[in-house]
Amino acid sequence: MNYAPLEKIITYVFKDKALLKQALTHSSISKNHLERHEFLGDAVLGLVIAKALFLQFPDSAEGELSKMRANLVCKQALLDIATLWGLADYLAVGAGERDQDGALKSESIAANAVEAVIGAVFQDSGWFEVEQVVKSAWAEKLQESNTHDLRDAKSKLQEITQGNALGLPHYRIEDLGVQQSPRFKASCILNSYVLGVGMGERKKTAEIMAAEQALKHQTIGELTAG
Repeated sequence: MNYAPLEKIITYVFKDKALLKQALTHSSISKNHLERHEFLGDAVLGLVIAKALFLQFPDSAEGELSKMRANLVCKQALLDIATLWGLADYLAVGAGERDQDGALKSESIAANAVEAVIGAVFQDSGWFEVEQVVKSAWAEKLQESNTHDLRDAKSKLQEITQGNALGLPHYRIEDLGVQQSPRFKASCILNSYVLGVGMGERKKTAEIMAAEQALKHQTIGELTAG
């Protein structure tokens, strides 16, 4: 496979192409697969992000930094980078891991591959190069951390409803099936009111999107006004 387009996107050219090939090979197709690279990349990614946040937010407490780091290295963040890099097109997986349209059945494979590629870059060249790759890929996300509210929409909504003695909102989840993207639909419900509807590839993402819509809904104001 020609990895040159991918290397251009990640802003790094491998000296040892075998490292990149292994980082993009799933255990369903070969014993020489990505999991060891993933293990290494997970640790490297966490350190690069931790250092970046440490320098970017000199006045932030440890707890705040930890929450920001968790947000930047979570599965959804990895999936965003996998999409940015177009990793799905380069992954070598067993036939059973793709649907009839060629799409990956499990989004975890792409997320894990991001960490594996990071681990492979570290193996190939070391700290300076891998730091540049991560900082380039995560540049927008790091910038957004300047204004990121560490409480997600579900937590904010819960604070409002509890603070006004309205009880707790709950979420009704619909699984639209693996063929659909986004796969999950969530309805945010409070005292029989549907306050918001959200979509996402994960249940939690759909719930957060529903809560964000609920926070903008005029019914919240009506309810809290009594």
